[in-house]
Amino acid sequence: MSVLEGLVDGILIVQPQGDLVYANLPAQRICQALTNQVGAIPKEVRSLCDSLQESRDWFGNQPLVLESEIMIANHDRYRLRVQWLQLDTIADPCFLVRLEDQQQSWQSLAFSEAQRYGLTPREAEVWQLRRANLSRKEIAERLHITIDTVKKHLCNIQMKRQMEELEAC
Repeated sequence: MSVLEGLVDGILIVQPQGDLVYANLPAQRICQALTNQVGAIPKEVRSLCDSLQESRDWFGNQPLVLESEIMIANHDRYRLRVQWLQLDTIADPCFLVRLEDQQQSWQSLAFSEAQRYGLTPREAEVWQLRRANLSRKEIAERLHITIDTVKKHLCNIQMKRQMEELEAC
């Protein structure tokens, strides 16, 4: 299980009766953000697990992954994925629940792309917010710059991205 602690995504292992078998640190943080309680399993996770349980009537033991998205506070977005997991130490299959903090994923992607394309620090800030699906107006407000400045940065970023792609050919 120590391998699971190094993952960015939250990992929960839940028994069909709802008992928590395992939660890595990112999962604990996400669950607390969704429930405002320590150690509680969010109702959205329970609902997705229940749906997967019910799907056994239709699909038997076929491997299925159910997915859902949750948005809280108008900006925190989480992707939930649940599938069956058979552990050697537990007789019955459990639910493997992956919790992805999409904001963190976008930030990591934007940081990686900023390095890859050689963006300036300000372009990297603009790109990170754009990757998080903020509008030009929202980016301008967040960074205290004009919309025209945001457009200029996005244009420069696009040129650097195209240059990088041409060099790769």
